[in-house]
Amino acid sequence: MRFAELLDRLAYPAGTLIKRSFERAGFGDVDEVVERSPRDFLLKLALLLDDEREAKLFVYMVAKILEREHGITIDADRWLEAFELDDSGYVRDWLAKLDSLLR
Repeated sequence: MRFAELLDRLAYPAGTLIKRSFERAGFGDVDEVVERSPRDFLLKLALLLDDEREAKLFVYMVAKILEREHGITIDADRWLEAFELDDSGYVRDWLAKLDSLLR
């Protein structure tokens, strides 16, 4: 599952808005950025929001919504840590799992 698609499924049109914001800011395709470098996504989101804490909270809340509203067992702290530590493998693995879990 692409990251923007995940966001749209959780809170439409969040994914579409972030995708457009990234493109307008010249940051490239948000899905490619997340899959290539989650930390780069987090840094760019912080620039867009003008607040690093809000960017981290946004990423954290994605996991919490998956857990609370969709019953998916995901560690929100570990999800955020994957973005902070640039663990693209962890993020890509979860996006692949979510593709089947949310269908």
